[in-house]
This record gives sequence, C-alpha cells and structure tokens, in this order.
Amino acid sequence: MLTSHYAPRTKVRLNAERIATGEALLAFGPAAVPGVDAATAVLNLSVRGDLNEAAANLFGYLRSLDTKGAHTIAAMPVPHHGLGEAINDRLRRAAVERK
Repeated sequence: MLTSHYAPRTKVRLNAERIATGEALLAFGPAAVPGVDAATAVLNLSVRGDLNEAAANLFGYLRSLDTKGAHTIAAMPVPHHGLGEAINDRLRRAAVERK
C-alpha cells in the first residue's frame, strides 16, 4: 500500500476545528467552524453528514480545492466509524508530507 494515495500539491491539515486566513476548507456536516469566513474556498463533503455522499465527493473536492491557491486545505473531522474509517484513511494519505 502506498503511504500517499491521492496527494494534492497543497498541504492538507486534518481534524481542523478552526480555519486560518488563506486556508481552503474541506468541510463535513452542518456545523460551521470558526474562521470559515476567511477561507479561500469551502467545499462540504456532505452538509447532511452522510458518509456515502462524503466518500463520493472526496477526491473531486480535494482536486478542486487544490486549484484554489490556498496554502493549506483544512479538513474538518469525519466520524471514525463505518465508511468514515476509509474516508479518514484517504485523508491521512493525502496529508502525508511529500519531498
């Protein structure tokens, strides 16, 4: 298994609970996070918190956010059960530091 699966050029920060200026937000669920208004771009994997919808959107949304000129993609927490385990695995792989 590769350590890094789909790896955006933009750095990925996991379990973001606050957004800094210049970050893009990969959101999950209906809750807003502090600083969202300062985000370069925002895409929500699933506003309803549906893990199937989130899984279907994951790679396309990462690719899209990768083109927005942010210095970091801040990914909100995704539940660690069911399909959420696979989503979190892909996010961890996307966040691996590359040389």
